[in-house]
Amino acid sequence: MRDGGILTLYALENVATPGFMPVEKLVPKGTAYYSYSTAGITRIYAAMGANREFDMVVRCHNMTALPDGVKYAIPEDGKQYRIDPAQPIYDMDAVDLTLVRLENFYDVLTE
Repeated sequence: MRDGGILTLYALENVATPGFMPVEKLVPKGTAYYSYSTAGITRIYAAMGANREFDMVVRCHNMTALPDGVKYAIPEDGKQYRIDPAQPIYDMDAVDLTLVRLENFYDVLTE
C-alpha cells in the first residue's frame, strides 16, 4: 500500500549569486509516494554498531534510485530528514529510505 503520503526529495545546493557568500538551501528534486516500512533486525543492529540512530524507514514506490544529489526528504508534516542510506528493491520497483530527523532545519527554496 502507498498510503503513507507524499515525500518531497531535496538536494542541498548553493543558491547565492556568483561572487557572493554561499547560501545553502534545500532545492526540490522530485516527489514520491511512500508507505511506512518495518526496520529489520539487521538494519537496527548495523545502526547500533555504528553508534547511529534512525527515526523511520519508508518505502518509495515506482523508483529504483534517487535523483542525483538527493540527500534530504520532507514528508507532508514538514519535518526534515536526512536520507541515510537508500536501498533499492529492484524486483518491487521501489527504494527503502532510512530517515534521520534533523535537529537544525535548512531553509527551503521556494519558487
